[in-house]
Amino acid sequence: MIADIPRSLNANFWTEYNIRLEPWGMDYDAPVSVNAEDVSKDSVNTEVEHGNGSWQSIRNAIAPALPNQILFIDGRLRLDARFLGRSADEILYGAFATIAVGAVLVDRTISRAKCVATEVKRIIALGGGLAAPITEIPCPETGRGILKYDHCLTDNSNEPDTPSQIVQSAMLDEELRIANKLSLDDSILDKDTLIVRDGPLLYRVYQTPNVTIGYVKTMGKSYLKGEQAQVLRSLQVGERTPMFRICHSNGSNLSWYLRSGNVNIGYRQMGYHDLHGIVRIDLDGSIDIDRAQAIADQSTYLVPQYASHPIRDPRAPQNLTPVGALEKELGRRMGSRELISRRLRSFLAQTNSAL
Repeated sequence: MIADIPRSLNANFWTEYNIRLEPWGMDYDAPVSVNAEDVSKDSVNTEVEHGNGSWQSIRNAIAPALPNQILFIDGRLRLDARFLGRSADEILYGAFATIAVGAVLVDRTISRAKCVATEVKRIIALGGGLAAPITEIPCPETGRGILKYDHCLTDNSNEPDTPSQIVQSAMLDEELRIANKLSLDDSILDKDTLIVRDGPLLYRVYQTPNVTIGYVKTMGKSYLKGEQAQVLRSLQVGERTPMFRICHSNGSNLSWYLRSGNVNIGYRQMGYHDLHGIVRIDLDGSIDIDRAQAIADQSTYLVPQYASHPIRDPRAPQNLTPVGALEKELGRRMGSRELISRRLRSFLAQTNSAL
């Protein structure tokens, strides 16, 4: 279990456990790729919406009633530096990391978007059930600003990918916390505001009066086979598949695929593959089917409206325009990766110079 254990600064910690920087460049991220969706025990029920009837693409000819507000929530994480430690003969795996989460509120009645929340946290993630102390990295004579890692997270696991898993889980928890916080503030959100979280819901509980959907723009796992997969590949912009239920040990999610993009940009004419523009939408599986169907129908109109353009975004059209703008702002607030990495290198070198 991950624990956030604040501790007073202990200058001896870094020498006691012989903490040293992992020299591999951060561009060669993670020896193990973490895929949070890869759950082997998932089962899929494709008879949720159409029963035993044949599958076909769906798009209502008449647009359904759409929400006046949409709240887009996203987070970014960065491993500033990985490090290795030693406890007796055991190698300890850790990392200095930065996470940033934020939200953009789109008011569709006046066509305005504004950033309503941004938060940045600096984390020391360490395996083996060992919590690092709160650590302030000294500022060089020519530099400025405080670099303080004051969220010390640990997990009993101690594998090379343990730090990245800790940081990823912390970022998802922060996204959830912001969603819950904003949804309870009626001065910011209407009750019919749709919350869009960038990424799968991952079975976390959203304690909000608002509907929350997970927007999955990368296909880490295929849930449809055979003729149903062919329906997915044949979707036109603004069309969706029928809903299907993804079951797991803690409950279920309702999901559907749709094709996003601009009707004037044909992926076939551009030479793109037939999954170009395909995204998956997640919804809490406990929601009534009729209500879920209405939300699915709304998504076929809403998602293409916020699709990014290939001239401005290399991840177009899947990356949503408000999310892309939020990502840039969060990146700015996270600070320079190069400068932070340089300060961390200097700190660990000086701390261990006596060893």
